[in-house]
Amino acid sequence: MFSFYLDKCDIKILKMKKSNRLILSIFTMVGMSTVSNAQGLLDGFTPKKGDLSVTASYSRSQFDGFYVGETKVDGVPVHEEINQNIFSLYAKYGITDRLSAVVSLPFISAENTNGLADPVNGENSISELQDISIALKLNAHKFNFTGADLNIITGVTAVIPTGYEPNGILSVGSGAFGVDVTAGLHLNTDVGFFSTLLAGYNFRGDADNDLTPGGDFGVPNSFVTTGKIGYTSDFIYVEAWADYSRAEEGVDIASPSFRGNFPETKVEYSRVGVSVYKNIIPELGVSLGFGKVIDGRNLGDSTIYSAGLTYNVSL
Repeated sequence: MFSFYLDKCDIKILKMKKSNRLILSIFTMVGMSTVSNAQGLLDGFTPKKGDLSVTASYSRSQFDGFYVGETKVDGVPVHEEINQNIFSLYAKYGITDRLSAVVSLPFISAENTNGLADPVNGENSISELQDISIALKLNAHKFNFTGADLNIITGVTAVIPTGYEPNGILSVGSGAFGVDVTAGLHLNTDVGFFSTLLAGYNFRGDADNDLTPGGDFGVPNSFVTTGKIGYTSDFIYVEAWADYSRAEEGVDIASPSFRGNFPETKVEYSRVGVSVYKNIIPELGVSLGFGKVIDGRNLGDSTIYSAGLTYNVSL
């Protein structure tokens, strides 16, 4: 998420014009940034029946620039600062040896430190739960080879908004109910090296519009892919990841069809990152993560830092 001024800009948000500059504040979530699901809610590993892991995590984003449409803008002076923090609970449970459930609860705390009000809804801070995700993941089939196995992974996720105003600068998420379908492959070797490739399609409904005319927001659907390579053992878990998202429709910020309705924008991105997890004791582990947007559309050029604490138990 980021916030900035554009001098002599023609973009108008609710016709709020200043004498020498126009405020354009863009606040877009590029994905949940906890270590366990920074690059997507689902991964390639399937827990055993009765195994439960719960991760409490914290993440923070820094912005080096922004994409207005597909044009990257660097070096624009920032006259206001938004502190944005995500505190998340992420839980994964093995219903059977092949079927697992995943729940993600993100609590967002964001504040405009200079006290300027959101030009859309008049607020300068938020602290609330946003966009709960509940998923079922199935290891549909396993192919056994000498020294490795290949798993076919499928999943479905429900994304449930919690009633926040989606067209606020400090809001995170589109405010629309969604269903994500995912399928892919996970290769795991006997010596610990693994690779994962997942592809999905995110369906989004309309979001309530309480502030601006024109009816509900039409939130774009999107196609997403995630790839990982890494190593896992009893000592440590390390992975490098890359993901890509492409919206099926939507409008560009600064285009003639943009009316200041951020949930309707065409958000796209490519990101890369690394994650590390280490057990302290068998039941407890710590994790660190780093992610970076390398290309985008209508979103911030963000760098994400995260840390988490995971509790593991067999029920």
